[in-house]
Amino acid sequence: MLFDRLPEPIDLELDVANRVLYWTDRGDPPRGNTVNRAPIDTKATPEIVVTHLMETIGIALDVPGDRMFVTDFAGSVYSADLDGKNQRNFLYAQGNLTGIAYAEI
Repeated sequence: MLFDRLPEPIDLELDVANRVLYWTDRGDPPRGNTVNRAPIDTKATPEIVVTHLMETIGIALDVPGDRMFVTDFAGSVYSADLDGKNQRNFLYAQGNLTGIAYAEI
């Protein structure tokens, strides 16, 4: 076990190049409705990088592009830098979104 007492972690993504685990948590604030990350090679406290989501569920990483994509149950799709900066909501009210995938074509 890496972490315990997390509100309600849902989706995981791994940044293999930088050895960082990212996950969404749709539980109650302040630690829920967030995107979190932590290194996988050292014992560290998880870092919350995105907050104020509405039951966030899906996450996909574009590591070469330094960005993540996140969906929430309110039907929004967000993008942000991997450190959580430059967050923007670019789709609203799309229905109950429960996942997302990223593919380079």
